[in-house]
Amino acid sequence: MRTHKGHILSLMLLSILLFTACSPAIESRPTAVISYGTRNPLLITATPMPTFTPTPAPLGSANNPIVMGLIAENPPQTQLDALQELTAQLSAFLQMSVTGKFFPDYLTLEAALQKQQVHLAWLEPVEYLLASEKGLLSSQLVSNHLGVSAYGVQFLAHKDSNLISYYDVGTGKATADAATALAQFSGMRPCLTQTKSLAGYWIPLAYLAQNNIPTQEPVLAYTYSAAMRAVYIKGICDFTATYAIASDPRTSSEVIGDLPDALDRLPIIWISPAVIPNLNFSASSQLPLPLTVQISDYLLQLGRSDSGRALLSELNQYEIAGLEALPDDAYSDLRELLAATDARLIDLLP
Repeated sequence: MRTHKGHILSLMLLSILLFTACSPAIESRPTAVISYGTRNPLLITATPMPTFTPTPAPLGSANNPIVMGLIAENPPQTQLDALQELTAQLSAFLQMSVTGKFFPDYLTLEAALQKQQVHLAWLEPVEYLLASEKGLLSSQLVSNHLGVSAYGVQFLAHKDSNLISYYDVGTGKATADAATALAQFSGMRPCLTQTKSLAGYWIPLAYLAQNNIPTQEPVLAYTYSAAMRAVYIKGICDFTATYAIASDPRTSSEVIGDLPDALDRLPIIWISPAVIPNLNFSASSQLPLPLTVQISDYLLQLGRSDSGRALLSELNQYEIAGLEALPDDAYSDLRELLAATDARLIDLLP
């Protein structure tokens, strides 16, 4: 009986095994695995389209004219007309578009130069030194004013001071160097004009500093005539300095009227070379050199006719008797002198 039951169990086990083996296999489901190294193509940033950069119009075209800049806060109509006339002449001569613009001050003009919005300019010495040290402009021409293209300074003292004069009246030049002549002023007090003046303040101080000649703190007289009067009456200061070469302020009507013997009482002790160039015409390095030469040559020729000189004088509100070539190195002496002082060019602007 027990054996019979064992057979039955064996048969049942065998049937189960056979049924399992013949049944279809249960499909396994794939497990989702996140891969952080695989980029989602939907999140890939699209390649940026190229930016369109318009090609600038050629310099001298109607859309990109050559611009001449001048400094005048409120130019009169005659000056505006002169600028329009000159730029029209240049446009016709060059067969290019030339326009002009007035700026209220140097710093506004400089900003336009830095943005390459101005290519030509008429500048005073301090303005040119500022522009040239930043590489914005290079001198091309200088104006002839009162017969000279540059001026200097002269040192005056009272006749009673018994200082030696190193000045030749016949030649209008010094007979000794600055170190020899100016050493006589050691320890004395000067009367000068004001701290924005090259000829009336900084250049006299520069010659003294350059030659290691100590002096007392200057008295500011604010005008040349007042400075000369102070030396004339004595007791305020021992010497003064004025502009020279272009003209002699001792002979001005303002001085001669009050001090008729000023030439005798206030002798020139020493006179400098012409180290301060007059108003200049400068060009930007943006202009091709041949074009700069063309413009400069045209202006030189213009300055040789009466009508041209009148136009240039009206344009600058400054008497111009002609124009002369003037390279940048003509400013070397002026730069060297100012380097001997603590002058900041920016402070010398009007």
